Amino acid sequence: MHSSAVMLRSNPKGNKSVYKKRSEAAFDLNEIMQFKSRGERGGKFKNGGDFKVLTQKQEVVWPQEDKIDAKFVKIQREQALRSFRADPGVHKRCENFGISLATFNLWSKKYADDANAEKIDKLKADYLVSVLIRSGREGFQYFIINQFFAYLSENAPDAVKNIAYLRKITDLRYPHEWMVNTRKMQRRIIMHVGPTNSGKTYHALQRLQNCKNGIYCSPLRLLAYEVYDRMNKAGISCALVTGEDRRGADFSNGLVKPSGYTIDGEPCVAIKSCTIEMASMDMRDVAVVDEIQMIADRQRGWAWTNALLGLQASEIHLCGEVTAVPIVKKICAALDEDVEVREYSRLGKLHTGKKSLDNDWSRIRPGDCVVTFSRKEIFAIRNTIEQTTGLRCAVIYGGLPPEARVEQARLFNDPDSGYDVLVASDAIGMGINLSIRRIVFTTLQKFDGGSLMPISVSQTRQIGGRAGRFGSGADAGEVTAMWSKDLETLSKSINQQPPMIKAAGIIPSSEAIETFSHQFPNVPFSELWPMFRDIATVDDDYFLSSFSGQEQIAQCIEHLPLSVRDRYQLIYAPINTRDKIVALCLVKYATCVANNVECSIGSVIKLPSESPNTRDKLQVFEQWHRSITLFIWLSFHYPEIFANIEEATNLKVMCEKSIAQGLAAMKGQPGTNANGTFVKNKMNHKSDGQQAKEALDKVQHLLEKHAMPTASA
Repeated sequence: MHSSAVMLRSNPKGNKSVYKKRSEAAFDLNEIMQFKSRGERGGKFKNGGDFKVLTQKQEVVWPQEDKIDAKFVKIQREQALRSFRADPGVHKRCENFGISLATFNLWSKKYADDANAEKIDKLKADYLVSVLIRSGREGFQYFIINQFFAYLSENAPDAVKNIAYLRKITDLRYPHEWMVNTRKMQRRIIMHVGPTNSGKTYHALQRLQNCKNGIYCSPLRLLAYEVYDRMNKAGISCALVTGEDRRGADFSNGLVKPSGYTIDGEPCVAIKSCTIEMASMDMRDVAVVDEIQMIADRQRGWAWTNALLGLQASEIHLCGEVTAVPIVKKICAALDEDVEVREYSRLGKLHTGKKSLDNDWSRIRPGDCVVTFSRKEIFAIRNTIEQTTGLRCAVIYGGLPPEARVEQARLFNDPDSGYDVLVASDAIGMGINLSIRRIVFTTLQKFDGGSLMPISVSQTRQIGGRAGRFGSGADAGEVTAMWSKDLETLSKSINQQPPMIKAAGIIPSSEAIETFSHQFPNVPFSELWPMFRDIATVDDDYFLSSFSGQEQIAQCIEHLPLSVRDRYQLIYAPINTRDKIVALCLVKYATCVANNVECSIGSVIKLPSESPNTRDKLQVFEQWHRSITLFIWLSFHYPEIFANIEEATNLKVMCEKSIAQGLAAMKGQPGTNANGTFVKNKMNHKSDGQQAKEALDKVQHLLEKHAMPTASA
């Protein structure tokens, strides 16, 4: 056997570590991880190969959230200040504000010096601890920049032209004053709080089921559909409203009766089940808002805040973790509304295993759910388990269409399906009923786009709590780890109360962005968003939700002649621009909006004739599916442009069938080496990456071939 040397280097563009392989000989990833965990810089593999770790700089080890203290914050503050002063994007935005580079250098140095000397209240280390926990690395950097403009406003008001007016039109300190119609009514707020599998949502839905006119606000389309289906089966008329789906109640079977009729004679429904972003603010008797702790989510928290502030219902039932109680009470106190708290205990027992699996995949057993936070590793782990144990695995991860996730859950839950084990990401944390007996964490870290970060206590409890769900047939749920080094941390997190939420997410209105844009008529729209974030003022009980996704979409469509209103609409499209296929389709769709011409989905999307048979071909189908659902989402906002919904729906069903067939048939992508030890697919199969690139190149060619017509065409 010839030797194989592997180097581990730090990525100069981020904090992510990357592996570089010097030869094609197989190596043992687990051995590398063991070397790293012991802090060793190199060693010998069992097969005789050499292992080295090459580092360009010493990375800061990110601690668990309960270990983030003033000492750690000081290090992060100093790094953030250095990064802020050297950031070309900041320099460009300052130029847009009329700040010369010389002025920026002068005042940014004074700002950094005062911050590091603890002379600025909101940049003192003790204050920043909660900011860092809440916001993460990216949000912390944004906060540092935002406070620079606050510092300028106080110490150098002439540095930015009209800074007083700009700060006035970006003043977001009083969200409780925004929803004028809702403030005219007195609402009863009831919180149902408890851990996963405590029945809190069940009790809230019982009240919804017995009201004459209500709304259910869900974090996920799957949950919204589940409530829609449940209500109609109970004979209660219920409509479904999500970003990609609109369904009325089925009155044809005679079981469901209308709650009334409109003046035009159209039947009315009693309940509306929707994703929370689609919640309407019309009058209701009862509203149920699920997973209220997501009010602190960095990207989507604003939707829960809007629901809490704006829902016009006599009774509002909030379901979620106890961690949300303080912030909800604080917000409601500003609204002069009382909050009633009902606490629930877990219905089934949950305990942490006494021992880890010690990386022994043969110890996986039926009813297990193996959790990892990498899509690529999901398939490698699935193949490892199937080859090692003979147990067949279903898979669930965020990139799968909701319909495919439901089908994979059904296969896992059905004792006669032949699927014994589930391999999943944190997508199982909410939304699907699963008969899991034991959760096995392969890692307690997740890549955040820049580096590996520890998952939060809240995330750990949410995922771990899926084991032993009430009614699953298990007497008790068990949570354990693949590695012994993770078991102590896991046990502590499962039994630990997450930190209380201290702030809720908000976003500016389209009117606020439009008013702001008028002050900078020559600045591209994609640059307006970070500029608004830079100068906005937010109360301590709130934070600006992340704009990063919206900024990326804005950049994709910057070259198109769109109105500010259309740009604001499009940047909230439910996509990730890292999905190249979806981003290209968005540009094609947005071109039709800009030129006000009808878009045919068949001219943009041509599905491959064969079902996917590799992991990367499957990913291409997943992106096509998201491109189709994007078309359907747009059809509800631009119905005259995206008119052929039937064609899109049929194409969506075809895509879902291909994905299901691919998941069932995908074979021959081993996740183990000759000794049965788990190895990441990425390192063993360069051809997968080549196949994905070829597929994406074909997509680019296809989209260019079927370019959208212009207004003059």
